Amino acid sequence: METLPAVRPNDTVMTYQPSSIPSAHEMAVFTTMANQAVASKMYRGVGDQAGVMMIMLAARELGIPPMQALNGGLHIIEGKVEISARMMSAMIRRAGHDFDIIESTDEICVLEGRRQGKEKPLRVSYSIQDAQRAGLVKDKGGWKKVPKDMCFARALSRLARQMFSDVIGIGYVEGEIRETKLGTYEQQKQVEEQIAEEALGNEKASLIDEYQLLFDAEDRQLAGDFLSMICKHFEWETSYAIKNLLQDKPTLLGKFGAWKARQKEKEERPATEVATV
Repeated sequence: METLPAVRPNDTVMTYQPSSIPSAHEMAVFTTMANQAVASKMYRGVGDQAGVMMIMLAARELGIPPMQALNGGLHIIEGKVEISARMMSAMIRRAGHDFDIIESTDEICVLEGRRQGKEKPLRVSYSIQDAQRAGLVKDKGGWKKVPKDMCFARALSRLARQMFSDVIGIGYVEGEIRETKLGTYEQQKQVEEQIAEEALGNEKASLIDEYQLLFDAEDRQLAGDFLSMICKHFEWETSYAIKNLLQDKPTLLGKFGAWKARQKEKEERPATEVATV
């Protein structure tokens, strides 16, 4: 029987080395986990069951526990893997390597990395000037809000690609793909918020049209006043108020009729009193 070589002190010990193809049992476990994640509605930003599966399978190849990946450790952007800075740091140290933070400010981050068993370190840096040259510094973006953290993440990604590529594979640090290919995360968020606002605006306009069509043309202005009164009384947003009112249209029309009569009575009362005098 062949004897396996002993593990030497300078050898890198990996805690998890999965085969390239998951077994049928692993796939069944991942499928169940993905279905539960989607059903929980706690991972809506990740996507559907297939999206959750892709993240778990990518995490598997990197030796990242699936739930740590889903909980912010790993993202897939246009088919490329982004790894959070904390996860990347943990992966490097888990593989037996290490790095020191030589300098970390809002202006620059300098890191010095060492492979296990190797005496020669590698020093890398990333500065706010590097980010500016790359066109990454935008108003309201992460480079404006947390430049120290952003410099650290980019310096770590640079160090990992140059010295620990066997650890991170083809991964990038979180935000790197979004910044270079899709614009900054904040810009993307602003676009998404704008789209959401437009959708809400369209929904609101549609609801108002549906509400107004319930009334005769001569009553529509009064119907708008009635709706404003309802919103003010219950402190409801317009769309929410209309949705509630439209659930029972006969009751809505009945209450509007009674309110209209009271308004007419209030308008006529001073004229009657003046005529009497």
